[in-house]
Amino acid sequence: MTIVMPLYSLVNRIGAMALEVASEPSPQAHFELLQMIDQLRSAVETPTETVLCLIYQPPQNAALRTVIELGIFAVLVEKRHRETGVSATQLAEYTGADPDLIVRLMRVMTALGLCSLSSEAYVASEKTVALTQPIGRDGIPCIYDLTVPTLSKLPEYLRSHDYAKPQEYTHSPMKWAVGQSQFEWLGSNQQQQTLFNSYMASRREGRPMCFNTYPVERLLGHAVPFEDTVFLVNIGGNQGHDLRNFRREYGHLPGKLTLQDLPSVIEGVSSRDAGVQVMGYSFLGPQPVKGARVYYFRAIFHDWPDDICQQILRTTVSAMAQDYSRIIIVDFVLSDTKPPLMQASLDIQMMSIGAGVERSEGQWRDLLHSAGLRIAGIWNQSPGMESVIEAVPITT
Repeated sequence: MTIVMPLYSLVNRIGAMALEVASEPSPQAHFELLQMIDQLRSAVETPTETVLCLIYQPPQNAALRTVIELGIFAVLVEKRHRETGVSATQLAEYTGADPDLIVRLMRVMTALGLCSLSSEAYVASEKTVALTQPIGRDGIPCIYDLTVPTLSKLPEYLRSHDYAKPQEYTHSPMKWAVGQSQFEWLGSNQQQQTLFNSYMASRREGRPMCFNTYPVERLLGHAVPFEDTVFLVNIGGNQGHDLRNFRREYGHLPGKLTLQDLPSVIEGVSSRDAGVQVMGYSFLGPQPVKGARVYYFRAIFHDWPDDICQQILRTTVSAMAQDYSRIIIVDFVLSDTKPPLMQASLDIQMMSIGAGVERSEGQWRDLLHSAGLRIAGIWNQSPGMESVIEAVPITT
C-alpha cells in the first residue's frame, strides 16, 4: 500500500495535468506534465533499471548518429506520404548498408519511439519527420561530432586537473582532448559550420520568440525615431534568424536592425535578403555601433567563462548611451534547487567544449555587476525554456 498509493496519486495528477494541457496549452503546463511523467518513470523503475538505462545511453546516440547519416529517416518519411512502410531489405537497398546492420540499428530507433515496426516494415511518425528537419538532420550529427570526443575524455581531464572546474577557454577540456576548442573546430570544418548554422536557425522553431516573452513596449517610450539610428544590434546573431523573426513582427519600430557575427559565419547573408544591416564583427573587439537602443545576445554567454563574458560586456557597455541603451540577454537562468535535466546536462557540455557556464540568477547578477551593469528584470514562460534578462548600466 505504501508503494501503490503514491503511484496512484501521481497517475491521477498526470491525468489532470494532461487534460489541462489539452484544453489550455501553455509552456508552463507542458513543462510540468513532462516533469510528472519523469517522476512516474523514476518511481516505477527499480534502482538497477535506472542504472542500466544510464549505462546504455551512449550506444543509443551512436546508433542514431549512424541512422541519420544513412538517410533512413528521410526514406521512411517519403514512403509515409505514400502510406507504405519500408522493410529492412528495402532500406539496405536504398542505403547500401548490410541488411542485418539495418535491423540492429532500427531496433534501437523503434525502442526509442522514433519510428514504428509493423508487419516487418518500418513506418514514420511525427518524430521521424522532426529527424529529417534541420533540428534533427543537422543538429544531431553536428553536436555529436562536436562533443562526443571530448565528453568521452572528460573524466580523464578532470582527474588530471585535480577536479578543478575549467575556467579558461584556451585550456578547455575540448582543447586538451582534441587540440581545438569549439569555435576553432567549427571554423576549420566548413561542413560542420554549415550544419551548426542550420541547427542554430532551427532549434527554436515551435517555441515562443523571446520578444513574445519580454515586454517589448519597455523599449518604445524613448526610442529615437530617426532612420540613421540603430534600434537593435543582434551580436553573435549567426545568420540572422532571430532578427528576421523580429523584423516580421516589429518592423514598425523606429531605427535600423543590425546583425553582427564573424565574417566566416555571415558569409552569404546579404543585407537585402535579411532586411537588416549585416556587419562582420568579433564581440571580443570594440563595439562599432554606438548608442543603440538594444544590444541583443542570444545563447552567447553560456559559451564562455566569466573573464571573456566580462570582456564582451565591457566593450558593449562602452558603446551604450547612459539612461537609453539596454542589453537584452536570452539564456538559461538555472534554478538553484532543481534545474531541469537538459539544462544541467547542457552546463556540462558547455563546460567541456569551451569552459562555458549555464548560470543561476545569482551568477548572472554577479557577472553583470562586474561589468558595470544591473538587472532591470528577468522574464520567463517556463522553467524548461530560456529566460530574457534586461540589463542597464549602473548609475552613480
